[in-house]
Amino acid sequence: MEKLIEFLGNYFFKASLVFENFFEEKVKKNDTTMIAFLMILLLLFAIFLASVSGFIPFEYKSTFLTLYPLLGLSMLILTAGYYRGIKKRQRLGYNFKMIPLNFSKLNLQALGFNESDKYNLKLLYRNRKVENKINNTTLVKNKSAASYPFLFSLFHVMHKDGIKDLNTTNRQNFFQMLEDSFTMNGILINADTLQSSYSKWNSRLKNDENSVIDLTIIRTTFNIQ
Repeated sequence: MEKLIEFLGNYFFKASLVFENFFEEKVKKNDTTMIAFLMILLLLFAIFLASVSGFIPFEYKSTFLTLYPLLGLSMLILTAGYYRGIKKRQRLGYNFKMIPLNFSKLNLQALGFNESDKYNLKLLYRNRKVENKINNTTLVKNKSAASYPFLFSLFHVMHKDGIKDLNTTNRQNFFQMLEDSFTMNGILINADTLQSSYSKWNSRLKNDENSVIDLTIIRTTFNIQ
């Protein structure tokens, strides 16, 4: 039983990645594709109901009813496999909760990201590790280096609960994600700089959110009021 659940967990884990790509790229492309997808699901469900009720001969219906316990056991095993796959999926990435965004409609070039960066940022948004590090080219005011506050503002907008006042564990996970996923104008992130930069950004955000100009630019790009 444990081997079967593990096998199903691996299957659902791989299937979820394939389905997510299909759903994000094809189904959520626009309103028409969403409606078509839902209509197909309803049609399949109607066919299923007809097949298990209207087309079963009367003499076999009693046999069919005795299969319900077996069907229930099968559903339990499938459910266990599904949740095993979900756990594997959670271990794959950073498990951040993001707001709903349609990347196909976002002009990320306005934020300095090229097509490769856009693809990898989308992976990160889906809590998957990037294939290539995303290059943050937004510079600080004196244009001497790439801006850490810009990254903080970016994820403050994208994250469902924001990243203000992160506790120690969440802050360390966030910093690790940045180190794993970004370069700063072609230069690796300096781990020693993250804490002090975040503290300054966090204090400024708490004192006057409107003073954090990056937030306005990012929200405009993401069509968030």
